[in-house]
Amino acid sequence: MLNVADIREDGPALQQREWPPVDPFDGFAAGFREFLDLADEERHSLLARLHAADPERHGAFLHEALGAVYGYVYGYADSPLHLATDDALEARLLQAKLILERELEARFLQPEPVPDGLGPEEGCAYLREFVARNRGVLHPFFDTIRDRTSPAALREFLRIEVIRNEVVDDEVALLVVGLQGAMKKVVSSNLWDECGNGRLAGFHTYWLRRLLERTGDWDGIRAYRRKDLPWFARITSNSFNRVLTRPGLKYQAYGHFLVTEAWVLPHFERVVDGLRRVGLDHQDVGIYFNAHIRIDPHHTEELLAGLLHQRPSLSVREVAEVIRGAHAAAAAGTAMYRRLAEHLAAPER
Repeated sequence: MLNVADIREDGPALQQREWPPVDPFDGFAAGFREFLDLADEERHSLLARLHAADPERHGAFLHEALGAVYGYVYGYADSPLHLATDDALEARLLQAKLILERELEARFLQPEPVPDGLGPEEGCAYLREFVARNRGVLHPFFDTIRDRTSPAALREFLRIEVIRNEVVDDEVALLVVGLQGAMKKVVSSNLWDECGNGRLAGFHTYWLRRLLERTGDWDGIRAYRRKDLPWFARITSNSFNRVLTRPGLKYQAYGHFLVTEAWVLPHFERVVDGLRRVGLDHQDVGIYFNAHIRIDPHHTEELLAGLLHQRPSLSVREVAEVIRGAHAAAAAGTAMYRRLAEHLAAPER
């Protein structure tokens, strides 16, 4: 329970900054505007043609379009309907969302198949092994971040990490919806941690504010988002939002989150070492990464325990859904890390 006096306080200084650091909506990209005006069959045909002719253009269109859709869903200043409603536009956006999300899973991510017939105990054992051994755990991208990435490229990586995590508290809040019992308990615990256990300065997104303040990048990250953010930096966020915002995929969302929580320790340890190597290891820059190195292994264990001790016990079908989400997360992460490694290693960076 919060003390009312604490709520009345002005809060820490950086709380005065608008968050997330986005520009007001100024229109959809031309290609997405045209996509919204198509009939469903025409949308399917366009995506199929794009994929067959140019997978790079297909990936860019798919992820930039989904980014625009999720901007609408979260409703911040970059939403086409910030503090407004438009039934006709929202109907078109939501129908486009469904088609784009099917495309993301079936043609872009193509996650590995789910094993048949696992109950809660077998499913938890499978997931414990999967989160420790999948291809994303020790992805070579993070060894490169630790050992070789240039200072300029590491600064770009920090921008990508801020953008990728800027609404993580909202994402976890959506994860709470539709769960009950032990699973809801552990996800609510995670959300309470994301929200600083009731302290604004302890919000995990507040640590990202500190990073931007220390690096003097409040304006830079806005300009980067407008012009230079590569489409493949959206892959994991779009993959997670696909399952978070479809009620029927709530168990997949749980499995997706489990994988990304388990990745934090091996990934962020290497990020911290890379920041230290290039002299970007000020406490304000590193706090987000260092804190999660301590916190997220505990969250991983909580999520596994929530599955195992859920009552009523999960059905075989529910266990399969959790695993399906875990597989999607692994597919999304490995696809994104491969492209980021190529991008940040480019000579101009």
